[in-house]
Amino acid sequence: MATQKKDKVLSVKEVAQMCRVSNETIRRWIRRHGLKAYNTTGGLAIKIIESDLRDFAKDLNVFVDWDCLE
Repeated sequence: MATQKKDKVLSVKEVAQMCRVSNETIRRWIRRHGLKAYNTTGGLAIKIIESDLRDFAKDLNVFVDWDCLE
């Protein structure tokens, strides 16, 4: 039976560091460019699932330093 890797849940700050952009740029990507994101704790914390970031980065050719995840 194959095991499926569980995606990490990332904060806006973590994604910004990985992409070497500002937190506001990540929020703009969410609002305007279709980066999938999820609200937690009553909408106060925005979270991004690793696989959604991978798809977004591939589709829009965005640099991501994946070594930051380890």
